[in-house]
Amino acid sequence: MAALATGAALCSLAVPTPAVAESVTAVQITVCNDAGVTQVFWVRGYNQHNDWVGSPIWTVNAGTSATGWDYWWKQNSSVELHHEPGSAAWTWMRAYVPRTDARMTTFRIS
Repeated sequence: MAALATGAALCSLAVPTPAVAESVTAVQITVCNDAGVTQVFWVRGYNQHNDWVGSPIWTVNAGTSATGWDYWWKQNSSVELHHEPGSAAWTWMRAYVPRTDARMTTFRIS
């Protein structure tokens, strides 16, 4: 009887369990340009692997938005959003990446 109970217990360990969807822990960033000139921007912060990294430079035309594709930023943390309006000097702002179920966070620059 004990062997039967042990065998039943071991068999239950081999039963596959349903996969659980992984929650979103990082998002991509979209930047909307409210200025009247084309701007370039890049982001520095913690990525989905918790590494402090910087992105490449992206261009966002006046009155449009651009997404930093293929770069993911940790939620519930801050990033540095660096941008250069036209031929002016580079400037930056700290931006909070909120905890969300969305896969994208949007920031506005001017």
